[in-house]
Amino acid sequence: MGFSIIGLFISAVIFLPNLLFIIFPPKNVPDGSKDAGVIFTVLERIGQVGCIVILVFSKDHYQNLRINTWFALMALCVILYYYLWITYVVKGQDFSLCFKPLGFLPIPMAVFPVLAFGFAAIWGKSFYLGIAVVLLAIGHFSNSWHTYKLIEIDTCQVPGAGKDIKRY
Repeated sequence: MGFSIIGLFISAVIFLPNLLFIIFPPKNVPDGSKDAGVIFTVLERIGQVGCIVILVFSKDHYQNLRINTWFALMALCVILYYYLWITYVVKGQDFSLCFKPLGFLPIPMAVFPVLAFGFAAIWGKSFYLGIAVVLLAIGHFSNSWHTYKLIEIDTCQVPGAGKDIKRY
C-alpha cells in the first residue's frame, strides 16, 4: 500500500470528463428525471469512491507493470469514452447524447468508464479494485439504464398527439 501516481492518473483520466457537465450542462433534461433508486445510487457512489481511493493508494499493484493487453483494453475504453464526450459537446450537449447507443451498445457512456476501471483492476491484479468496479457497475448501469429507458419513452412518437417527437 502507498500512494500511486499511476493510480491517480488512471482515476483522473477516467473521471475528469465528467467535469464537462459543469462547463457544458446538458440541455433538454426530461422532467421527472431521477435515478433508478437510492440503493443503486449508493452502490454507484461507493463504487466511485472505492475506485478512486483504491487506485490512488495501490502503489504495490501499479509499479513495475508492463503495457499488455489489459492496459491496451483499458486505454481503448478511455479513448472511446473521450470520443463520446467530444460528441456530446460538439453536438450541442443534448442530455439524450449521454445515453445514445453506440452500435449495439445501449449505454456506452456508462459502459466504457466501468470497463476501463475493470481492465485497470485486471492489469494491476487488484482484487479490491475489482470489488469496487462491480459495485460501480451495478449502480451506474442501473441508473443509466433507467434514464435511457425514460429518454427512449420520452422521445418516441406519441400516437394521437398530432406531433412527432424526435427519436434519437
